[in-house]
Amino acid sequence: MKKQAAPIPETLSTETLSPEPLSPEPLSTEPLSTETPDAAPAPSPLERMLDEAERAPRVLPPAGETHHLVGEVVDDAHPSLRGRVRVRWTDLEGQTFEKWLATLMGLPVRVADRVLLTQPANYPERVVTGVLDGFARRPEVPKEEAAALVIQRDEALRVRSAAGDDLLELFEGDDGPVVKLLTGDVDLEIPGRMRVRAHAIELEATQGQARIKASDDVVVRGEVVHLN
Repeated sequence: MKKQAAPIPETLSTETLSPEPLSPEPLSTEPLSTETPDAAPAPSPLERMLDEAERAPRVLPPAGETHHLVGEVVDDAHPSLRGRVRVRWTDLEGQTFEKWLATLMGLPVRVADRVLLTQPANYPERVVTGVLDGFARRPEVPKEEAAALVIQRDEALRVRSAAGDDLLELFEGDDGPVVKLLTGDVDLEIPGRMRVRAHAIELEATQGQARIKASDDVVVRGEVVHLN
């Protein structure tokens, strides 16, 4: 049995089924732009130099803050290192610290001394740079020997003038070194102040008087002053 095709409704026409031909749009004759929209302008040579200098690593880091504190020495004998003392100090926030710190070379430091602590900008710890007040006696700083002359007990060192006259003699006596001036009269002239220090001082005139002359007051001070 053959199937019959469905009749086309009257409301539809063949004109509605055929699409209208599209008309081609005219091509634009304007030249194409090679610029990218919203593109940043190229930096100038000066801007590139400044940018490279800003990104370049620094040769030296910026210097830090150097500050000073005052501490007290609690121990001056490190068990294994020389030039270190144990110092106790309090910072600006009230915190107390105690640590072994290095001292400057040749700086005599003793227990109970108040010392100046300096924090260098490029060093990890504080350094003892000075003594504010020392309660212990300061040891003498050792001096380097430039020249030396050894004389025996029966020898002496003499200084003569160009004419051959003996001026000075140095030798070792029973009580220590002896300096003897060999001329008849001696004048000692000093442009400044003269100081003589010793545990005890004795002035003796073996022949004649002992005179003291001054252009101002003569001051004698002592616990007890004995006159004759």
